[in-house]
Amino acid sequence: MKISTKGRYGLTIMMALAKNKGRGPLSLKAIAHEHTYQNIIWNS
Repeated sequence: MKISTKGRYGLTIMMALAKNKGRGPLSLKAIAHEHTYQNIIWNS
């Protein structure tokens, strides 16, 4: 199944919000920071 870039971004944000449930607001900067590290690990 192909997922568009917009779809991937949406899924990334939804997963980050789900992980952070009950801990208050989550900034886009924090999501981007976490996602950057995940990409580094996955692509190694």
